[in-house]
Amino acid sequence: MGGRGSGGSRGGGGGGTAKKIPTGEGITDKQELINLYNSISGNSNLSIEQRVQAMHDINERIKELDAKKAEDTKQKRLDALAKARAKRAENLKKGIKPEKKKEKDPKRTKPKMSMDSTVSDLKYGLRRDVVTDGYISNSDFRVEDYGDSISVQVRYLGKWKNPSHARYEEDYDWQELHSSSRKQIDKVVKKMSKQSGRKITWSSSEKNWIDFDIPKMKGD
Repeated sequence: MGGRGSGGSRGGGGGGTAKKIPTGEGITDKQELINLYNSISGNSNLSIEQRVQAMHDINERIKELDAKKAEDTKQKRLDALAKARAKRAENLKKGIKPEKKKEKDPKRTKPKMSMDSTVSDLKYGLRRDVVTDGYISNSDFRVEDYGDSISVQVRYLGKWKNPSHARYEEDYDWQELHSSSRKQIDKVVKKMSKQSGRKITWSSSEKNWIDFDIPKMKGD
């Protein structure tokens, strides 16, 4: 975020009471914090030291909001899953059978390609068709079995950038994929889904990880 400036006191130097610099305390709206961050960064009436400290404090509040949002989202998913399981258990006791899904059950549908071939071809397609800063090898991929699906995970695939509110941060944990990388990954996933007969999905997560979910089907 830059070094500290020299000269003057932290309050801006000179006599009198130092004016309190807003650091986003009490603000819970992320966009409002970003606007405050931008206004502080361009405020020539403040010393470099004052701007650096205020921007650091604001950025910390933004990261706290991001972390809370991620935790709240995770908790909502867990609560929804627990509620669904409780409902199924209650229906089972009452002898109520679950409604038939309109979509085909992957477990009853045979895929066009084996799971091993799907995983192998997905890795190859991602390495070949997604432009990446650096080199991605097969050993960079991690494959895990989650019972109903296989997860293929890889770090640093594609091009990443800090979001606007953290553009000066180093080693930022929640970088964003460039839109060009998203399009390239979408193209590979769509092609592999069609070739394999499996509905492959993907998402990016903390520390530049990307997770690809491949559902198991009949015969897996």
